[in-house]
Amino acid sequence: MIRHWTIACAAMALLAGCTTPVTPGGGAETAEPAGHVKIQFEGRRATRAEHASCKAAGGRVVPGGMMGNDECVRPYADAGKACMGADDCLGKCLLPDTSDAGMGDRTAAGQCEADDSPFGCMTTVEGGRVQAALCID
Repeated sequence: MIRHWTIACAAMALLAGCTTPVTPGGGAETAEPAGHVKIQFEGRRATRAEHASCKAAGGRVVPGGMMGNDECVRPYADAGKACMGADDCLGKCLLPDTSDAGMGDRTAAGQCEADDSPFGCMTTVEGGRVQAALCID
């Protein structure tokens, strides 16, 4: 049991270094490829102003990840478009759930991801090849 807590604490410490500075009173904006901006909140729960900022940007506030912190999730303009790699998308090129392609298959078409939420299980496609599956919570 202690080993699990040690691993969990180490993972949280590593992830803490990946946070983005936040502007007080509003959401922080993280630039992503092709100008898509990920809106992040100052605290665990979005303020009224942060809710309004997220909604004005076409997003919705939802609980995200294991911690359940509020997150502004915005759709990508190219969601669902056919792709062969991330260069074809504003976000990631993902293997559709309905695909029977396996890792390393010679060719596999993907679909551009629906929104900018980093959470969930996904299998990416790069250069037309299926990559390893990854779950982020």
